[in-house]
Amino acid sequence: MSALAPLRVLVPATRVPLGTRSLFGFNWGSKTSKEAAESTEAPADSKFRSITELLKRSPRATTAAQEIPKRGDLADSSLFAEEEKPTAVNSEFIDFETLRKLRDPERNNWGWLKKVAQRDHRKRGRLTRQEKIAQTEREHTAASHFIKTSMKKLAPLARQIAGKSVEDAIVQMRFSPKKAAKSVLKHLYYTRDEAVLRKGLKSEEMYISQAWVGRGPFDRGLNHRARGRIDMLKLPYTSITLNVKEQATLDRIAREKQAKKDRKPAQQILPNRAIRGQKQYYMW
Repeated sequence: MSALAPLRVLVPATRVPLGTRSLFGFNWGSKTSKEAAESTEAPADSKFRSITELLKRSPRATTAAQEIPKRGDLADSSLFAEEEKPTAVNSEFIDFETLRKLRDPERNNWGWLKKVAQRDHRKRGRLTRQEKIAQTEREHTAASHFIKTSMKKLAPLARQIAGKSVEDAIVQMRFSPKKAAKSVLKHLYYTRDEAVLRKGLKSEEMYISQAWVGRGPFDRGLNHRARGRIDMLKLPYTSITLNVKEQATLDRIAREKQAKKDRKPAQQILPNRAIRGQKQYYMW
């Protein structure tokens, strides 16, 4: 006869309220389930009574107790809260000349300020020729980045576009077989756009007054030779600078040339007679 297996009785698990659980156990005897349920209820002054309303609440909405003080502001419990906050001062009421004198009392003794005052006194408010031209004519100068080429290769391209209009120079560089012409073309586009944006020049009236190149740093390379020898190569970098002006400059130059030609006295024709006493050697 086989032994009968012991009967297993399933006892329903005791449901422990959530409020009675803690990190260290179930807190037996510390709080009753009724007290735990009362402690988990929302406070009387809370606006949200259910989880559904709490989930619908905007995360940016803050109550009066959750308000974060602004940066640089004082809390209500601070010792300095009773002091008056400094009000912003408008720049119209600031005397900058007085501030300069307070910050630097020896400002009037600077050497270059004396030279400027002496020069203004000598001129008596009169402008030089270059200053008058700068008031009526506009120009713009732009230097390029360092291009990986030599001055010997870049200088002919600078001479090729000097004196031409910007549109003609762009056409010259577009169809040039030179490798450095691509970099010069990019700099032409950049100079034209910058002159229009900053100085207000018109692209159709713009011409290249001057174009010059400048030597830059050198890079180093290796040249492998016979018998395991290696030569050091100096790979040059060069920049190009463009000075563009407008049509008003060309008109002024043409007027000056015509005025100089008009000031020249008329040519006097010598009388038609034989010239005597002319010898091919000195008479001493």
